[in-house]
Amino acid sequence: MNLIGCLKEHYHRVMDIPAAPQKIARGAAIGLALDFLPLPLISIPIAYLVARLAGGNGLAAVLTAVFFKWAVPFFYVLDMVTGGLILRYNDLSSVSQIIGIFHQPQTGWLEKFSLLGYPFILGAVLNATLAFVILYLVLSKGLLLRRKGRQASKQV
Repeated sequence: MNLIGCLKEHYHRVMDIPAAPQKIARGAAIGLALDFLPLPLISIPIAYLVARLAGGNGLAAVLTAVFFKWAVPFFYVLDMVTGGLILRYNDLSSVSQIIGIFHQPQTGWLEKFSLLGYPFILGAVLNATLAFVILYLVLSKGLLLRRKGRQASKQV
């Protein structure tokens, strides 16, 4: 299945969850936002717990966190670039720094992230916040419109 087909399947799976639109949007936004943070693999159960604590849908959080695992390396590079721009640390070797750190077999994942420093952490927090806000707004509006359309078609 191609990427567009996977995106459509994931979209329909999340949109068809029987819950309030705001809860689904909050859960999905939390799932995506946590993929920007340096929480490899443990972001899936954390997404569920945070979504439930924040009043969101845990299933939407888990589905979104699992689906976007393929994009985590891109998110980490974006985190490093964003943090570097904010801190005026315009070193173009940041991408090769990330790749080099993750190819060191002798260090654990926590040590690898600590080697990336403040630009990475700042970028991760900013990008996670931005991703949360954008996905929440788009998905909550999309869910409301979708449900209105389905109700209108049932009344006809």
